[in-house]
Amino acid sequence: MKASRLAIAAIAIALSAALPLFAQDQEGDGAVFAPYPSRIRAGVRGREVVLSWEDSPDVSAGYAVYRHSSFPDAANFDAAILLGYADTGVAGFVYAPVDEKPYYYFVLGRVPASDIEGDPEYRLFIPLRNVIIEPLAVSLTAAAVAPAAAKAAKPRLSGILARNDGDAIVVSIDAYGDVGRLVVYRGTAPIRNASSLLDAALAAIIEPDSGPHRDYPVPGLDYYYAVVPERDLVGGKVGIEAGVNATATPASIPAGAFRVGLPTSGMTSRSMPLPYLVLTKGFDDAKPVGIEDPTPRARVLSAETEKAIATLSSALGSTRKAERPRITIFPEDLQSGGGGEEYALRSIVSGYFAKGAYAEAARQFTLYLSLPRSAANAARARFYRGQAQAMAGAYREGFFDLLQAQEAYYLEASAWIDYILEELRRG
Repeated sequence: MKASRLAIAAIAIALSAALPLFAQDQEGDGAVFAPYPSRIRAGVRGREVVLSWEDSPDVSAGYAVYRHSSFPDAANFDAAILLGYADTGVAGFVYAPVDEKPYYYFVLGRVPASDIEGDPEYRLFIPLRNVIIEPLAVSLTAAAVAPAAAKAAKPRLSGILARNDGDAIVVSIDAYGDVGRLVVYRGTAPIRNASSLLDAALAAIIEPDSGPHRDYPVPGLDYYYAVVPERDLVGGKVGIEAGVNATATPASIPAGAFRVGLPTSGMTSRSMPLPYLVLTKGFDDAKPVGIEDPTPRARVLSAETEKAIATLSSALGSTRKAERPRITIFPEDLQSGGGGEEYALRSIVSGYFAKGAYAEAARQFTLYLSLPRSAANAARARFYRGQAQAMAGAYREGFFDLLQAQEAYYLEASAWIDYILEELRRG
């Protein structure tokens, strides 16, 4: 029975050129015994050769995968190299060559162990069915360079460490690629997200490759640090991750043990904390210290003085307190959404200024303006800070902010400037 099957297979090989679909594409009781796969395909994926095929219903013991430097046939089969085996139903095989030479790949059906009397495979070689017609090679150099280029494509921060060093805290930063200038924040509470930066102080803006940053904060307190690339702040894409760009454990300088970033004191410095009071005279020749109250007593003014005061008051105007303008908030700054500078500014306006927390709002606007901002956003922030400072009683500071914002918001700022000048005049 087995001999007849092999004879039929030999006839199929002879007719494969004229009738390429005769072997496995027939159906019914007259199907030809064809112990080989069909429709073999081969391709390169990185450093690997990937083979696929369609199983033969006449193969139940799996397949053997070979390669050859020449087109395989019965005469040169002994020079072929066995690459491995694939079970029936897998219909695929992956192989990683160790060189860049071209090879022919082919797949042979395996003879069941119970039927082996000679060769362990059905050694039939049919192009495009179980043998590829063109040799295939991989490029090991190109496959090795591509992952390295992809890995170095995106600059990023990879680590941060803050430690005490005498009278300073040294902040060390690890980065891959060109991350640009870095903005260093310092806070007394852990910096866990982007909103935490509003409660932190701007410690420094450092240039790339400038080495560790030495910070000189007030001794005796615990400090946390965060580092953000300046380009991320401008783009509104701020990410905070503990251990990567934010410290998880605090660093501090022992209180009273070191100076705070100042030169060491010399021998001729005055006594601390105050100089001594040097007495040059004794009690016998010193003049007595006056004990009378130097405060002037109230007196009744003369008619001429009262008249002069009335004349000056009429010339200077009414003593009635100046009328304060209404708080101005632009509608778009009360809306949510946006990103970058717009988002940060709107957060301060809606979170502090609109709720009447004017002193805290002024502080937040100062932090906002500590970084480079566009001309439009800087003018709007100064206009809001000027109003907040005026409401908090800091008239002089508010005056200069509103004076800078007057060019962009002339009518709104002018009313506040007139109000502040009147308050300063009345003292």
